[in-house]
Amino acid sequence: MAIQQGKNLAANLPRLVEGKPLSDFHYTHKGTMAIIGVNKAIADLPGLHFKGFIAYFLWLVVHLFSLTRYRNQIKTFYNWMVAFFTGDQSLRFIMDAKPDK
Repeated sequence: MAIQQGKNLAANLPRLVEGKPLSDFHYTHKGTMAIIGVNKAIADLPGLHFKGFIAYFLWLVVHLFSLTRYRNQIKTFYNWMVAFFTGDQSLRFIMDAKPDK
């Protein structure tokens, strides 16, 4: 929803400066996706419902393509492959070197 609102705002800012009427925001629901376990997910898209590995793979693809830079996509894909084949989940955690006391 935030991306859609941002695009509407970007279109409205020049209109505001020029004194023209602003366009209304209309939300378009594109679906809901969630990972619920190892290689398990759900995806509710308009008119379609997926679960299990297919939904997991779909979530991965959508997430990768939503990243803004090609370099980020490659790094993220590499990290996912390392975690998948080694079973190492440490890439998913943000750890503080000096925990608060």
